[in-house]
Amino acid sequence: MSDVLKRSFRKGGELHQTRYYYLRYQLEGMPSDRWVSLRTTDKQVAERKAQEFVREKEREAAGILEPKLIRDAAKKPLLDHLADYVADLERRGRAGRKGRGGRLLKSRIFRLMEETGWKVASQVSANSFTTWRNRQTNGARTLNHYLQGMVSFLNWLERNERIKINPLKFVGKVDERGKRKRIRRAFTDDELRKLIEGSGSRGIIYFTAARTGLRQEELRQLTWGDVRLDDAEPRVVVRAETAKNKTEEPVLLVPEIVEELKAYRPAHPQSSEKVFPQGIPRASRLKVDEERNGIAYRDSAGRYADFHALRYTWATFLQRNNIPQRFAMKLMRHCDIKLTAKVYTDETQLPIYEAIKDLPRLKKCTRIRAQILGAAGQNGSQPVAKVVEGETQQNPLPDGVCRGLSWSVAGKEMERAKGFEPSTFTLAR
Repeated sequence: MSDVLKRSFRKGGELHQTRYYYLRYQLEGMPSDRWVSLRTTDKQVAERKAQEFVREKEREAAGILEPKLIRDAAKKPLLDHLADYVADLERRGRAGRKGRGGRLLKSRIFRLMEETGWKVASQVSANSFTTWRNRQTNGARTLNHYLQGMVSFLNWLERNERIKINPLKFVGKVDERGKRKRIRRAFTDDELRKLIEGSGSRGIIYFTAARTGLRQEELRQLTWGDVRLDDAEPRVVVRAETAKNKTEEPVLLVPEIVEELKAYRPAHPQSSEKVFPQGIPRASRLKVDEERNGIAYRDSAGRYADFHALRYTWATFLQRNNIPQRFAMKLMRHCDIKLTAKVYTDETQLPIYEAIKDLPRLKKCTRIRAQILGAAGQNGSQPVAKVVEGETQQNPLPDGVCRGLSWSVAGKEMERAKGFEPSTFTLAR
């Protein structure tokens, strides 16, 4: 159903008509009719525009023609879509701290567009992306970040009806196992002590990071109003605006760091005053402090002791001291216990051998081994007792040894009683 007419409305109690003509239409499958302005005062022009509009909608419904939103978006440069996407991320608060995540994502997608020659959305394809990826020398993790960023961008285009389907939807990730370029380790107690004592005013920063697990940016924005040293349960409150997961959470403090922070705290600090007003040391500064104190920034296994490794140190410290993993996950502010147990815990510092070396022994096994191996250490045959008529065969193994290693006559008799012939066997070959 379609009709071209002017709409009526009341104003001041009087009936009026609109200046422009409207199309009132209802296509198959539509629950009710709709109105659309034709933007003209000439009825003949309006009727022609209405015919074109209805014909277009019918072709879209039949799948002959793409929807107008998609057709218009196909003409728009991909760079303009990217600007809209980043602006939307910032508006929704999903662009990371101070927009750094959005800027990084934009730079990665821009590089992809430059090196693949993508100008409009219709040029993006799985084949062109994989061809580009095969030429790269970046690590597996970095390549997966490029794929993830582009997929999220294309998903946004699909949700906003700018493309019909995401062309990279089924592109697989690169296997990252065994290919991570930066693997971190936890500081040992001796290394942490050297770092704290030999780094001057920065020592309290390193110590706080290693005994709270706070990230670099969280420490940078930490104020004395967030630090509750005089509570019954001393804690640091990580505000939602500074936390990585945008959730306010408390971190309980061990007595050792409470004492150090009390000694470091000014006499009458303001609640808005930053705990570390001089800032947080950069990676280059930490590397110098480590080298000066005889600590390997990168150990023989290729693992790094950077600033984020202090967070690994906190998780490993909790595990070494038998803190339940559920508590450790809470103190680390993780949403998955596997992240705490498998990623942030340095297994090389766990007393695994100490835990197993005193396990109970199965002492009889040593006697069995000696009996089987013999003096020369080889599999030795056991002497076969000579069976005298009227006497039963004796087991050559001494009492207390597993009798399953010899075949007893009683066993053979049991087989006969069950109706089975005993298997052919020899005690010595």
